[in-house]
Amino acid sequence: MNRYHVRVISKRRLREFWESRKHESEVAKRDLSTWYKTAKNADWVNFGSLKQTFGSADQVGNCVVFDVGNNRFRLIGRVNFRKGIIYVLRAMDHAEYDKMLWGDGCGCHKPPPRKPPTKMRTTALKAPERGARSAGGRTGKGK
Repeated sequence: MNRYHVRVISKRRLREFWESRKHESEVAKRDLSTWYKTAKNADWVNFGSLKQTFGSADQVGNCVVFDVGNNRFRLIGRVNFRKGIIYVLRAMDHAEYDKMLWGDGCGCHKPPPRKPPTKMRTTALKAPERGARSAGGRTGKGK
């Protein structure tokens, strides 16, 4: 399968992060924008091809941790190689990352959400109540 671009969901999280940085806003914007442009133009089919683009990326559970801006920032994402999508879960500076508080919040050690079956039953069958009348009008007890 030959894809031409990875879909990054979402740039908004990156923007929120760099806008929240008081003293390093321009640096964060520059570095995360560069990561975004590189990622969205990538063609990854597996983690090996991702590592060719981002050599310092690491797998942590079901997530990928990217070093951004010469290790100034960390970006946590979940990559669906089959669909060509990366979900940006969190961006943080190196000090925040080192506290290791992000692991539980991002769900990296939980399995990815399961896709619901295509044909879901919308109504549950309800067992008849004990002693309830059947369609023939009888109670179900002796004649």
